[in-house]
Order: sequence, then C-alpha cells, then structure tokens
Amino acid sequence: MILSDLLKALSGNANVNITLSDADNDALITFNAGGYAAVESDLGKRTVKKVKIVSAQAVTIVLDAAEENVDPDPSGDPGTDPTP
Repeated sequence: MILSDLLKALSGNANVNITLSDADNDALITFNAGGYAAVESDLGKRTVKKVKIVSAQAVTIVLDAAEENVDPDPSGDPGTDPTP
C-alpha cells in the first residue's frame, strides 16, 4: 500500500496525529490526519512498511526506504536498444 492511499483513509479522524518515520524509525514529520494533503508527493508515493497504533490519538507509519534512480542500462551506452 502506498502512503497517500493510507492517509486518505485516515483523513476523517480529526483527533488523530500521524507521525511518518523512515525505515530506521527516525521521525520525519508529525501532522493531524486531516492535514494529509500537505505531505509532499514524493513521500506520498512511498510504500508503507508498518503501521503502529500508539494510542487512540496517535499513529506512527513506517515507510520503506526511498527508491533511488537506477540506470536501466548499466553499460552507460544510451544508443543500445535491446529490441530487434
């Protein structure tokens, strides 16, 4: 599940504070569930690793590590076309 989908589902819980954490459990940001739209789109695209219900008013969402840009052609030759 991606973060933006989960945040939309939680957005109706006005009294809930959400903390986003990275894969190392370091807090990135804490916000009210209704304010989910302010979360940057690059975070919203990340995959949810774990959801921790801390209390009735607090949820921590742990995100998977950010994907790095990977060169699909490791040879570095931009002219190579694998299709015949």
